[in-house]
Amino acid sequence: MERSAQEGKKDEINRTTANGNEKAVDSNSISKSFGSNTVLKDIDLHLKKNENLVVMGRSGSGKSVLLKCVVGLVTPDSGSLTVLGKDLQELEDHELNELRRKVGYLFQGGALYDAMTVRENMAFPLKRIPDRPSKSEIQDKVEEALDSVGLIESIDKMPSELSGGMKKRIALARTLILEPEIMLYDEPTTGLDIITSKEISNLMLEMQEKHGISSITVTHDLSCARITSNRICILRDGNFIAEGKYEELENSENKEVNSFFKN
Repeated sequence: MERSAQEGKKDEINRTTANGNEKAVDSNSISKSFGSNTVLKDIDLHLKKNENLVVMGRSGSGKSVLLKCVVGLVTPDSGSLTVLGKDLQELEDHELNELRRKVGYLFQGGALYDAMTVRENMAFPLKRIPDRPSKSEIQDKVEEALDSVGLIESIDKMPSELSGGMKKRIALARTLILEPEIMLYDEPTTGLDIITSKEISNLMLEMQEKHGISSITVTHDLSCARITSNRICILRDGNFIAEGKYEELENSENKEVNSFFKN
């Protein structure tokens, strides 16, 4: 039953994605080097609206650098990169900051502030935006976001009182509280047990369906990739070497591609 429900959600998302070609992210031949180390080589990345693209690759293949380029934390050395219709290289600082509000970034460790309660962690991003909501509006948004991930009862706890899975859920809720149009997930299930990993993966899929979010997920977790992906790209040595649906790549006759899907 669990598998059937997941497939039903993905089928609905795939139908929505197939009905439109509008791109949330569009890059053409972007490259990035750090000194003599070339991390990305002529990457073409195309993310449709309401699509979840999973990027897989071995450690050091450039996956996290690619995410940082999309959010404007790293500037490509060459090529063009458009996010939500905006060419990042043409944006002034204030325009880039405004665009970043529409791009949520879930860091690998969750990045909760240890000295703040869950309530304070959740409210923090809302207090930093120019059109800051009122105190009551912030409270409502915090409670609504926590309720959406099933953790409203943890609102006054400290991060040290939470399990790894709870921290991930709250970090996801905090990222979604600004209502981003794009989500970037950097190894969202790393360090979690199998059951909790599946719960987080299903939650990502639910948030995509509920909010119509476009997502790029970097992961080594095959279960996460299978559950969440509409499409997968395999990155090796700074280049995409394969692209397709999970089942297509899992059954690929290319031994290198197929090796990514072996436990």
